[in-house]
Amino acid sequence: MDNIHINKSKTIAFTGHRHINEDNIAPLREELTHTIHQQYLNGYTTYIVGGAVGFDLLAAEIVLELQQEFTDIQLLCAVPYAGHHIYFRNESMQRYIHIADKATANIILSTHYYDDCSLRRNDYMIEHCSLLIAYYGQSSRSGTGYTVRRAEANNIPIINLYKQSKP
Repeated sequence: MDNIHINKSKTIAFTGHRHINEDNIAPLREELTHTIHQQYLNGYTTYIVGGAVGFDLLAAEIVLELQQEFTDIQLLCAVPYAGHHIYFRNESMQRYIHIADKATANIILSTHYYDDCSLRRNDYMIEHCSLLIAYYGQSSRSGTGYTVRRAEANNIPIINLYKQSKP
């Protein structure tokens, strides 16, 4: 694991569903970009993503885009175990590799897979942030649900960008 100092008071973590309805991606990208920009103006300069497909990759890409304008932004990829991305579909794998290459640091929490390693990664993110940005539709048995509940238990404010799809 990289030995990096994280100022919790200036750090945001992201959690969200792996599957995002195609119709929701563009408006979510716009809202997430606006939200991250606003939080940067509020003093947040470090952003932690968990490296999962879906919301994590989208959030990481936006942070990297904003890093072009705000050069003090740091993107940290906290991943549960080395090589966790090898099972991603090709497009997601390529996106992840690009993000990991451009990230300020890659924090690999284990050399190998083990039961609950993703939950330990989520614990790590909660331990190191003072704000959580989520894309969470109240699915209680998900890793995102676990992370949201851990944030609530630790009195970490949550910005939830999830919107119910309209029929």
